[in-house]
Amino acid sequence: YISVTGVQTCALPICDVIFNIGHTALVMGALASGDTAVMRAAFTDRLHQDVRLAAAPSSKKALEAALSTSAWAAWLSGSGPTIAVMCAKADAASISSALPTDGATHVLAIDADGAVITVE
Repeated sequence: YISVTGVQTCALPICDVIFNIGHTALVMGALASGDTAVMRAAFTDRLHQDVRLAAAPSSKKALEAALSTSAWAAWLSGSGPTIAVMCAKADAASISSALPTDGATHVLAIDADGAVITVE
């Protein structure tokens, strides 16, 4: 059994499983190539997001608002209620202001360097 925020299912539609697996590769390709036009479709989910959003209506509202903007992609982060949005840095403020006001927004930059080990 798979438990998603208290909802249990014993079977998943194979077409949805294949869709999500394929989109994992699409996400990697879009990120590696910088193809922002592909990102919105690549981050689409058929297994987890709808079930989790049903239990978090404010998150669903925020996701829909984000996807109505120039954001490259938006998705439910983890099991929620956080919504993550990927966009051009120049669009971050306007996208943030388009989100519902009953939540908090944090504009973050992508760390292009990652973890760095310094030997002293």
